Amino acid sequence: MTAHHENLVEARRQAIQEEIDASWSGIERNRFGQFATPNDLAVEIVRYVATLLDRKRDGIRFADPSIGSGSFFSAVLNVFGRDRISSAVGIELDPVFCDAARDLWADAGLELICGDFTSIVASPSRPRAPNLILANPPYVRHHHLKREYKERLQALTRHMTGIEVSGLAGLYVYFLLLATAWMEEGGLRHGLSLRSSWM
Repeated sequence: MTAHHENLVEARRQAIQEEIDASWSGIERNRFGQFATPNDLAVEIVRYVATLLDRKRDGIRFADPSIGSGSFFSAVLNVFGRDRISSAVGIELDPVFCDAARDLWADAGLELICGDFTSIVASPSRPRAPNLILANPPYVRHHHLKREYKERLQALTRHMTGIEVSGLAGLYVYFLLLATAWMEEGGLRHGLSLRSSWM
């Protein structure tokens, strides 16, 4: 994939993102935590992450547990180039976004998994541990989570991390903790948070 082709794909991604966003009401987006990362911000984050990586590390194993249309993957391609990425996986719950990302990034080596990250990460057949996770986790408030789902997340997080999570925590807290537990020892992760940077 050439830089010119990547730019064309990114322009197409932004148009698709706008179209999908326009199909949701503000209330729906709030309830499901659907807020995309602007590409300029994603690129700046990846540039910062690049300063933290060992220059000799060739094999970037990228993952995004809430990939949406692929803003962070696009930024990783932009900053690192395809040659430094040994594998890339994106997980997405929303089938519309999953299909869009699969169509956009089919030629770039991104493996797309449609499903709930919190179930996939708990599976023995989950993808290989990444060494770089970039994500904008879903900002679903705790009162939008069903009691049974929240209890499952609390038990899973306790099992995978040893951390007790408050019943008042939003979905993004579980995403950040479970993604960290999934990641390779010594890997880098960065996620957007309303309160703080996740590093």
